Amino acid sequence: MERTGLSGAFVRAQARFVDWLIQRDLRRCFRAVYVRGARPDADRPLILFANHHYWWDGYLGYWLIRSWRRRMLVWMESYRRFPPFHAVGALPFPANNPQIRAHTVRRTVQALNREPAALLLFPEGALHGDTERLLPFQRSLHWLACRAPQAMLLPLAIHIEPCYHQYPRAFLSVGAPFASEATDASEWLAAAADALQNLLRQTRADARAGVDDAQHAAQGFQVLLRGARSIHERF
Repeated sequence: MERTGLSGAFVRAQARFVDWLIQRDLRRCFRAVYVRGARPDADRPLILFANHHYWWDGYLGYWLIRSWRRRMLVWMESYRRFPPFHAVGALPFPANNPQIRAHTVRRTVQALNREPAALLLFPEGALHGDTERLLPFQRSLHWLACRAPQAMLLPLAIHIEPCYHQYPRAFLSVGAPFASEATDASEWLAAAADALQNLLRQTRADARAGVDDAQHAAQGFQVLLRGARSIHERF
């Protein structure tokens, strides 16, 4: 149900603030954010399952989903420290409270079965710095896929590449819809992890193959957000 009155106005103000904050930080800290991959069907709910190698993953995923004009959902372990993020789709997922996590999962399934929302999910379950590999996927992705069968499952590879300019570049690749005939949950999750690993490997290689917009465009990347120029370019 849509909120009305002062409560609704307050939530909308929070959403504008968080949107401004995310955009400001991305523009300040990246030279550019690039994306490639087909825009998904607007009528279907989405589950984007992404690698979790960078602090920026949530911000980058939000900006992508925002560009699709979708309502985003994301499970946020540190939700209590950043309550305004609720206004743009964050749901609490505290490590030490299984009741709240269960409630968040139920709300997520309800949303995916009711509207074309987009869930940004990190099935590795933890932020880690080994960018060459993925941690084993937790069962949440398979569990959600079984309970929201109409949702399109899309692997999302996130790669941040340093460059000769002052700021790094971020690359997002949306893969082909994932499906598996595996009946065993472990096999299904392993196939999903393989799909994301292959997409991440290709994204990394193609990001390193270019140094400017024209070369990135030749690899299929488009500019999603223009960021900061180096000091030597500004002066």
